[in-house]
Amino acid sequence: MNAPITTFSLVLFACFSAMGTTSYAQVPNGGFEDWTDHGNYTEPTGWLTYNEVPTPGGPTVEAGTPGHPGSFHAVITTRQSTGGIMAIQGWISAGTSSAHAGFPFGQRPGSLTGQWQYAIQPADTGQVLVAFTKWNGSAADVIGQGSLEVVGGNGGWQAFSVPITWNSGQSPDTAYIQIVSSIHFGSPVIGSTVKVDDLAFSGTAGIAEPVGTAKPFVQIRPAGDQLHILASEPGTLQFFDASGRTVARCPVRSVRCIIDVPGLPRGFLGYRFISNGGQQLATGKWVRE
Repeated sequence: MNAPITTFSLVLFACFSAMGTTSYAQVPNGGFEDWTDHGNYTEPTGWLTYNEVPTPGGPTVEAGTPGHPGSFHAVITTRQSTGGIMAIQGWISAGTSSAHAGFPFGQRPGSLTGQWQYAIQPADTGQVLVAFTKWNGSAADVIGQGSLEVVGGNGGWQAFSVPITWNSGQSPDTAYIQIVSSIHFGSPVIGSTVKVDDLAFSGTAGIAEPVGTAKPFVQIRPAGDQLHILASEPGTLQFFDASGRTVARCPVRSVRCIIDVPGLPRGFLGYRFISNGGQQLATGKWVRE
């Protein structure tokens, strides 16, 4: 899943380049009918998961049957890690590799719709997140976003809709969709599950008028010696050890980026994301093996 990176220091990698004219489509494999076999794990084609990390009891994302509609749906589950060190968040994100997260999209939909079932454990929260960016020549600006959070459970398939807030009159060039069974990577609860199918964009937002002010957000997921970050604004990611001592600070200058972290110590690490305006947008913990 991850492209090889050979640097040996804390380096920030922006994952965008200027995009030319593109043929836009709806959500890739939004019905989860297509699955790719990677040899030791499978995952829905066109989506990223944690499935390369083996977990007892089954993968964090697996194919469920039947679909609603179709033959398959995606089952996203928070699992215990091998050895019982920590829980691994059930996570799925549209994209084909860590360097190609998101997908080309140039429209301004009013909402993301789909079908889901969920069984979220006490003290946990599931989430659907959608965001749209526009390359400005040097970085990607978040110009639209929406999220929907759930707790508890439901008894069968239900339709859902995530309203999208646009804070710019521009049209995007890239869309992101992320679904998690546990919203906080640092404190997921084993057994939380979200089943999802039939994802699609719906409606159209006006081109001329920005709609509202989007809520800041940050999503952080470790993957080996890398951290993958989706943030609505630039800031600084701070790491600290079990004693509270700050061990590293990394600037985050682009909405979608990868931080290579081979120099950080093994074991428990905490982190916090501070926006350039001084607002703390995310905190969590990470047991780096």
